[in-house]
Amino acid sequence: MFLTQTVPRQREIVEVLLRNGWDYMRRLLTGGKADEPQLPTPAVLKNILVDLGPVYVKLGQLMSTRPDLLNAAYIEELSTLQDEVPPVPWSDIEVVIRKQLKHPLEETFAKINPVAVAAGSIAQTHRATLADGREVALKVQRPGIDLTVAQDIALIQGIADLVARTEFGQTYEIKSIAEEFTKALEAELDFTREAGFTDQLRRNLAAGKWFNPTQIVVAQINWDLTTAKLMVMEWLDGVPILSANLSGHKNGKDADEERKAITTLLFRAFFQQLYIDGFFHADPHPGNLFYLKDGRVALLDCGMVGRLDPRTQQILTEMLLAIVDLDAQRCAQLTLQLADSTRPVILARLENDYDRMLRKYYNLDLSQINFSIIIYEILQVARNNKIRLPSNMGLYAKTL
Repeated sequence: MFLTQTVPRQREIVEVLLRNGWDYMRRLLTGGKADEPQLPTPAVLKNILVDLGPVYVKLGQLMSTRPDLLNAAYIEELSTLQDEVPPVPWSDIEVVIRKQLKHPLEETFAKINPVAVAAGSIAQTHRATLADGREVALKVQRPGIDLTVAQDIALIQGIADLVARTEFGQTYEIKSIAEEFTKALEAELDFTREAGFTDQLRRNLAAGKWFNPTQIVVAQINWDLTTAKLMVMEWLDGVPILSANLSGHKNGKDADEERKAITTLLFRAFFQQLYIDGFFHADPHPGNLFYLKDGRVALLDCGMVGRLDPRTQQILTEMLLAIVDLDAQRCAQLTLQLADSTRPVILARLENDYDRMLRKYYNLDLSQINFSIIIYEILQVARNNKIRLPSNMGLYAKTL
């Protein structure tokens, strides 16, 4: 058995695995022989993560950004994980806020709504009014979550140590993957990091030349009040974009024109992030895209961002062109340029795999091709050929 200092939690994990029927991991955790890895089905894996609690739900969400590690069925299932848990009582949240403030709460805020507008595994959000009358959102870290994350990270690393002894663990460098995930979990606990990302995204989009930068909004951060456990930002009044009522005549447009204008705005804004800035919002699901009352569009929640260096941007741009040309040979060459490892690769096999993959897109018009799906397929071909690509490729595919 592993990590004896966390035996109660370890026993709980084994019970969850038994209850959900993941025999491979049960044998591994109890010292049995388990050389050939057997992942549970996508639905069972999702159930296991939900049963294990909020930190593992967050881990599942991070895993859903890694099509370089998991196939499409797992990515799709894990992408549905909802980071929603019952909110912490206001009395406990108030204690956290008071500890983070330099001045008394009563002097800082004119009003705070004690009912959370959203609650997740790491934090919950409350609407408030500053003493000067400005409306703000308070993102407050859940009390004690740092200790829970530290304990679960120790367990994740312990499991990775065990899996690393198998052939599967060595082939896929499981310890370095676990290290990536645990660093990402730890980073979620520092809200100044997210606040910095928010500022950077707002500056980048404000300089947009391909779209009207006044039509896209990223919340202003109040740095005087923001700490590692409390983020205070401008309140943006709107609704998730798929809930927006476009039946009116905002900006003189009818609903169809408005829908087309928003689509074009978002497309150009994300194109700039990916291929010009090399810094992008990596979790643009519909709940993080808000349609504001004044007709502008807001990007929310910059906790997950991706970065692409100029060389990678160039390779990915060439990859899009190679896909358009259905050029399997070029796709193979570009994949090897992106590769993270120096493991020997049979080039002819890689080219043949890409040729088979691209063949189904012959005779299709460009407008009929979903580039995100093709990028996922390229990552899967690379994985099947044991090529390890940088982790930001998963975020790139998810964002695209």
